Amino acid sequence: MIEATLQLSKPDFKLDVSFSVPGRGVTAVFGPSGCGKTTLLRAIAGLETETTGSLSVNGQQWLGASGRRAVEQRRVGVVFQVPSLFPHLTVQENLLYGRKRLTKVTKPIETNELIASLEIEKLLLRYPKGLSGGEKQRVALGRALLAEPKLLLMDEPLSALDQDSRGKLMSLLERFLQEIDIPVFYVTHSSEEVARLADNLVLLANGRVTDHGPIQDVVGAVDGELSRSDTAFSVIEGQIAATQLPDLISVDCGAGIVLQLPDAASLSGITYQPGSGVRLRIRARDVSLCLEQPHRSSILNILPAVIAELAAQPYNGSRVVKLELAGKQLLCKISEYSVQHLELRVGQSVFAQIKSVSLI
Repeated sequence: MIEATLQLSKPDFKLDVSFSVPGRGVTAVFGPSGCGKTTLLRAIAGLETETTGSLSVNGQQWLGASGRRAVEQRRVGVVFQVPSLFPHLTVQENLLYGRKRLTKVTKPIETNELIASLEIEKLLLRYPKGLSGGEKQRVALGRALLAEPKLLLMDEPLSALDQDSRGKLMSLLERFLQEIDIPVFYVTHSSEEVARLADNLVLLANGRVTDHGPIQDVVGAVDGELSRSDTAFSVIEGQIAATQLPDLISVDCGAGIVLQLPDAASLSGITYQPGSGVRLRIRARDVSLCLEQPHRSSILNILPAVIAELAAQPYNGSRVVKLELAGKQLLCKISEYSVQHLELRVGQSVFAQIKSVSLI
């Protein structure tokens, strides 16, 4: 487990957080700009020396009554928004920079295997100046991992990239971060990155943690900070269906639920194989409710559901409703007027109209 209770006061900002997350997998730190995400990562890394409180990482006390571990003793790997590669070193020399400074290699990493998985074999003799933004980030990630960190911190690694580079690197990260055997903290303000990469979620607002836990629990909290925001969303896992409709991608989510998405493969160049696992992100604002099943509609995904929970109070004129679809949870955000007009209640059978689904 990673358990943190951290305080840090600055002239214009105060960080006061407390949370615990599993000691492996990807924990996304999510929130708006200025909420303290980067400050939290710096405090965990030991770069903010005025931080007080306690921090335990998989049984090792990094901060507490017994003292404070120095940055180099914490063995943290950091990948920043803008890669800080050494311009006078080749890619290969950058990769091995931290590894050469290890006093003891305790967990050998096959360097060639890592280079191959990051798809940077052809870059080894080049210098950072000639690399694209996505290539630099892959080199920075490799350098951080070859230094054998006990914790990997990633601070918005995709935000400075163009759309094409961002998509390619996210696909690589999706596979790669699940394979490495160290915990990862991933800072982002993108709900797409959270839905695609995260196992756990820490929500920040104004320097405080508003919720934390497994991603499905946090995004599914109808009275939580995230559900009240305009970015509220659900994550549903499924598999590419064996049978596809023309110009559509069919995703089998189990229990008879098959969702249809426009096939954008011709634009993205991605080919999905039947049976391959995928994640879907559905924004709460893109789901509406009907008491009777609509017919002859342009909306592709209309599914029977049961109201599992209603937010206790409306927020800005809207109410969040949690639906259950054969064991899957789905949030929708509708006007308070509609809640009252349709006399919605827990346990009621409805039809969910899903206007838009993102395959991520």
